[in-house]
Amino acid sequence: MDLILLATGNKFDRHYKKLGKCPFLERKHSQAKDLSNGADAANKATIHSSNRSVVSLGASLPLRQDDLEEGGNESPKQVKELEEDPYLVTWDGSEDPLNPSNWSMAQKWWIIIQTSIITIVVTFGSSIYSSGVEQAANELHASIPVSTVGSCTFLVGFGFGSLPFAPLSSIYGRFIVYFLTLLLFTIFQVGGGCAQNIWTIIILRFFQGVFGSTPLANAGGTISDMFTPIQRTYVLPGFCTFPYLGPIIGPIMGDFIVQSYLGWRWLFWINMIWAAGTLLLIFFLFPETHGETILDYKAKYIRKITGDSAYYTIHERERDPKNAIFQAATQSASLFLTEPIVVCFTLYLTVVYIINYINFEGYPIIYAKYGFNYGELGLSFIGVGVGIVIAGLLTPLTYKQYLWAYKRRGSVMCPEDRLYPLFIGAFVLPMSMFWLAWTCYAGHIHWIVPMIASAFFGFALLIVFFVSYNYIIDSYQHIAPSALAAATVVRYCASGGVTLAARPMYLNLGDHWATSVLGFISVAMVPIPFAFYKYGKRIRAWSKHAYKL
Repeated sequence: MDLILLATGNKFDRHYKKLGKCPFLERKHSQAKDLSNGADAANKATIHSSNRSVVSLGASLPLRQDDLEEGGNESPKQVKELEEDPYLVTWDGSEDPLNPSNWSMAQKWWIIIQTSIITIVVTFGSSIYSSGVEQAANELHASIPVSTVGSCTFLVGFGFGSLPFAPLSSIYGRFIVYFLTLLLFTIFQVGGGCAQNIWTIIILRFFQGVFGSTPLANAGGTISDMFTPIQRTYVLPGFCTFPYLGPIIGPIMGDFIVQSYLGWRWLFWINMIWAAGTLLLIFFLFPETHGETILDYKAKYIRKITGDSAYYTIHERERDPKNAIFQAATQSASLFLTEPIVVCFTLYLTVVYIINYINFEGYPIIYAKYGFNYGELGLSFIGVGVGIVIAGLLTPLTYKQYLWAYKRRGSVMCPEDRLYPLFIGAFVLPMSMFWLAWTCYAGHIHWIVPMIASAFFGFALLIVFFVSYNYIIDSYQHIAPSALAAATVVRYCASGGVTLAARPMYLNLGDHWATSVLGFISVAMVPIPFAFYKYGKRIRAWSKHAYKL
């Protein structure tokens, strides 16, 4: 709805009617008087004349291929000329209320809540299918290993979907990408509920993952649209709670649904109903937060009310979807192959994600020996959820620590200051795995003991995630989306592949050693935060892309 208001200009009409003026036009009108007729004609000729023009998306201004090729390479003189260009549409000062960074904190948090709801819906879909694998296999005459491929393809689709949608949201805006992908995610749930063979489910699960990847691919951009790096210290951990609660809620609800008269097909129908409700919510209440997209619509509005097609934005001239997606993919691959920070923290995130999704196969095997029924097996994930919530509630301490370090350095940002919480999380992660491995003795040790261990795993899970994300963002800043995209693709594809081995691993190695293997792998990750805290500044100094303090 907000996009419709922007596209029609109604939002700008209301805004400037309330102000009683259009500051941009008043300011630019006075500047335009100083231009000579010859300079004015030359300016318009430069904008309008070209035999190789392309259509501006969302605006009526023709663009030149030369502008696309030269975008972002302006010299200081060219930048100054652009700033003085009366036809360049910009904000009405640093406190322009249309600028998302100037919105009220209540409005910003409402947007974060909506983004979190979208995230829960799609991550919920990533794990709920695991509850119905056995029933689906029996009804569709497939083996359990083949039925499990549906979990794998969803995660692989989740990884690859993040590559195009992140750059597309910087071209077309956040809202339209959120809305269209969630719409397609909802539609593919219908196919899952109606599937008549296991291969249909496997294929549809891949597309569910592709179109469900948008929240995690774009959430960082949505947060950076509105919050400063200091504010991100408490916003990101709060938001990160929800991507992990979604997979936990999935099997909790899913096992009860499968146990009831509804059956496994309602795993898809429930997800579809929830996604459709969320779709309506964001259509009516989610605003566009991408500042450059808002300026594009402002330029379109000004062209409409003035009848002068010369007004433009830099973003309009530089938009090139194919090139943006290609650059995002190649840059992500390059960063992953050449940057030690990206490699190591992607590896850390991948290990945590692998453990998390293996648990969806391992916990039912472990707690079935305690005599848990289908519904109670889902409840075994509550411990992980409790640990995630506890880690989220400790956000004020994380914010206080970072603010103290920031002030101690004379208000200078140092990415390594983000790593302090991981000093604890790095040890809690393997501790939780070994605790679970050697206390899950049905008939000898009460089930609450290994379940407490899972709470510590949930705590470490969230710590690793938000610390790694913050550290990558601070280290790479303007190209951080490409670095995060690399991390997303690798961890989800790896997690998807490993889910196929999870059930055989637990059945062949046994509960204790299968879980211990995961513990030993997490032990290997312990040195990473300490090594980068000590040598991170030197590593960033060697890098061609990282931020230099």
